Amino acid sequence: MSAIASVTFGRVCAARAASAAAVLLASLTIAPAAEYGALATFEGLPKAPIAATDLGGAPLSIAADPGRVTLVHFFASWCEPCVTELPELSRFAEERRDRVRFVGVNVAEPAVRAQKFAARFALPGPVALDENKSIASAFRVRGLPATVLIAPGGATSLAAAGPLHWNSAETARAIDGLARSNKKPQGEQP
Repeated sequence: MSAIASVTFGRVCAARAASAAAVLLASLTIAPAAEYGALATFEGLPKAPIAATDLGGAPLSIAADPGRVTLVHFFASWCEPCVTELPELSRFAEERRDRVRFVGVNVAEPAVRAQKFAARFALPGPVALDENKSIASAFRVRGLPATVLIAPGGATSLAAAGPLHWNSAETARAIDGLARSNKKPQGEQP
């Protein structure tokens, strides 16, 4: 190969590589940061309450609340969709505090990091520390963020893998329906 052919070939290869890199970069910046999940029926509730420890070291039981939906939300500080979702989730749960009991679960992080992360958000309930992933495992969580909603009394539940649109009408309807699902009609005796 002559010197001119070699230089021309090198320029063509470099131009193709630059073009391929530009296409790849464009696809990465256009792609969404996370796919949003949807609530679906969940059949994997633990049979007994889960004994945990909150970020302050106090005992915490993760179980159905007799009068409210229990919202169990799994997250970690390194999870970018978790960071994005938590402010909207916190507002949602706070606005429905009379109907929703929030329990956060910080997964696979040391206590100090979990405490610093939780302090960044106005979480409307306790946060359990799950350093060894035993709580996440009991709820069959495979990725973060994840949410499990338990109806009052615990007979039915919904779950979502991935972040949710907490201010959507569909999410509000699903949770309101879950709140009503275990309530007996007025006048009915137990």
